[in-house]
Amino acid sequence: MSESLVIISSRDTGLYPAGLAIAGQDYQLVVHEEPAETLAAAQEHSIALVVLDLRHYSEYPESLVTRLRLSPSEPELLVLLAEGLDSTALPAECSLNAPVANDQVIEQGQRLLHLQEVRQRSGIVGNSAALREVLATIAQVGPLDVPVLVQGESGTGKELVARGVHEQSRRSKAAFVSINVGSLAESLLESELFGHEKGAFTGAIARHAGVFERADGGTLFLDELGEMSPRMQVKLLRVLETGEFTRVGGSGLQHTDVRIVAATHRDLELEMAEGRFRGDLYYRLKVVRIDLPALRDRPDDILPLAENFLRATARRHNLKIRGWTRAAMAALLQYAWPGNVRELRNVVDASAVLSRSELIELEDLPEELRGHSGAGPNALPVRHAAGFGASPGEAGIADRTVLRILAELHRLSDRIDELSSIVEDKGADSHGPPFASGQDVERVDAEEWPDAQEAEFDPVVSEMPADLAGAEKAMIAAALRQNDGNRRRAADQLGIAERTLYRKLHRYGLS
Repeated sequence: MSESLVIISSRDTGLYPAGLAIAGQDYQLVVHEEPAETLAAAQEHSIALVVLDLRHYSEYPESLVTRLRLSPSEPELLVLLAEGLDSTALPAECSLNAPVANDQVIEQGQRLLHLQEVRQRSGIVGNSAALREVLATIAQVGPLDVPVLVQGESGTGKELVARGVHEQSRRSKAAFVSINVGSLAESLLESELFGHEKGAFTGAIARHAGVFERADGGTLFLDELGEMSPRMQVKLLRVLETGEFTRVGGSGLQHTDVRIVAATHRDLELEMAEGRFRGDLYYRLKVVRIDLPALRDRPDDILPLAENFLRATARRHNLKIRGWTRAAMAALLQYAWPGNVRELRNVVDASAVLSRSELIELEDLPEELRGHSGAGPNALPVRHAAGFGASPGEAGIADRTVLRILAELHRLSDRIDELSSIVEDKGADSHGPPFASGQDVERVDAEEWPDAQEAEFDPVVSEMPADLAGAEKAMIAAALRQNDGNRRRAADQLGIAERTLYRKLHRYGLS
């Protein structure tokens, strides 16, 4: 990870020792005085963590944080805020309020850096609140040599969680061996688990090492454990209790030292209550239990996953595909994904291969997704467009598409303020086409400019695409609802000036 950066973005040189402590030997520490430097670096370098010092800001700069979160390497952010300043757009563990001691920065920074390492080494993709809980649990229990039980629907990525646990353990240099116990008949499963001697049965032409032997010193992942027969449950329990087993057709005891991570899509407590799963085996395995949520319960992760799969498919097949149309993205976000992440990966692979353009269109998606593209051609490709500014427990920033739109809206809002200031400086009676700061402006009478009398001049209308305008209107309406119509609080939540909000309310007919 030597190429990855830890960035301290602060004018406070006192944070430098904290940055050195966080970066350690594995990361390169870079110090920026201005956030603009960090934004530029985030587009070109692999960044693991940014400590962003905003303690001198009187208002939370949503646009700045949004742009950093959208940078290609998706760094973890630790934001230092002024006393009393709050942001509901960030997870609680990603911010600290003044007064802040270096020890706090070091402790929280290292914890966030650990989460980033878990994500990178396991291959787990996503940043939803539910998935961050899973990552935090992996980081906590990985170093502890105890059994782990992963429960979740089929296709949610339980093996990635198991690999994450293995990568965080002292056994990470040893073997990680997986077996799907539900896919094998009982006779074959016994041989695969414990191995067999030559001549143990017809076709046993040589000694075979089972997974308990092959995983010795490492981690053994038992997938779909809930499908195991009662007889095999007894045999497995004995190995877990004694560390000993006998090969099929053999008589000598074999010894093994493995860490067990088991997974199932079944409710094992219900299976146990109905007599289909042994209670003693369940409690032996469930020292730590990790519940992996279904994809429909973490919609914020749909687009990051889809983008990750698309990049991999494009590289594998040398395809020049750069994304989705708005209708196709809306379908991805609004579909329930009964097959979870596995189904999403298959849909992305198939759609990318079948697409005839650089953008995957709605028609390229399977038929079952095409009815989930929104209300019409201008429907936004987001599930919770109105979720901006809500609490993390409600909606939060729903997905990366909303973040991109927000970043663009803030850029355009800044442009509005810049141009409006120029308009005010030139005089309230001036009318004319859009112009940039420093340009000479020729006055144009209203009758010479078509429709100037019917519509208030707006210097940014011509450069705002329809989908962004629709998103802005939806977010403004949502902010007003969430703040009981209080325009000042709504403007603060949206990260824009109050006078800018008034202009937007008038433009969209929300006043």
